[in-house]
Amino acid sequence: MLRNTILDLMNDHQSIRAFTDQPVSQEQIDTILTAALAGPNIQNFQPVTFIEITDQAFKAEITQVVGMKYIETATRFFVVAVDYSKDLIGLDDDQQALVIEKLKSYQIFEGGIISASIALGRAQIAAESLGLGTVTMAGAMGAYELYEERLKLPAYVKPIMGFSLGYPDQTPGIKPKLPLTGSLMKDYYRPEQMAQAVSDYNKTMRQYFAKRGIDSDWTQHNIKLFGQLKINHGLSAYPKAKGFDLS
Repeated sequence: MLRNTILDLMNDHQSIRAFTDQPVSQEQIDTILTAALAGPNIQNFQPVTFIEITDQAFKAEITQVVGMKYIETATRFFVVAVDYSKDLIGLDDDQQALVIEKLKSYQIFEGGIISASIALGRAQIAAESLGLGTVTMAGAMGAYELYEERLKLPAYVKPIMGFSLGYPDQTPGIKPKLPLTGSLMKDYYRPEQMAQAVSDYNKTMRQYFAKRGIDSDWTQHNIKLFGQLKINHGLSAYPKAKGFDLS
């Protein structure tokens, strides 16, 4: 495979959940988020906003709700939101009504989620290029009621992810991923190809887990996680409460 410094950086990604006390400057944050938001987004609506939470007591409260210590202990922590409120600014009543009607569609909301996901991926690469570590957290949305209460979020602004960064205080190692045959197909979907890729990957992950004292493979680990997963039905209704009816 081809290699260069950017590809090596991307392939060497590790999710960091422990950070040192070394500060991260505002210049670093501005550099990271400028690069993150320079990426593609739906129709150039730019429906992504990073909201940094600097109140340590609030970060601790979020951590207590979602059980993720690396929110409270992160040097910098952000809530990443789909934000179409900015697209309503400067419109008259009729124009706003037109946009709001469009915002009810799943198509537009999904475009915002994809745009935010692209920005987050770019933010991770930018941060890691500066020697920082990061972790993204869908589970941070378990505290959505706190975000609504404290962050003064208007309609059409819905948090979707947490993002912690700082200087790494751990080296968890690179977690193996599915072989490319498990994520790349040509012309049509091949279930037999996927089954073989998963079988091969299970062998890889059994070795990976064994080094960590775990007797499992990827399939077994996944069913365990699905069994433990608690569905927050409030999150299913949350988009509609923010104005995304998803019709």
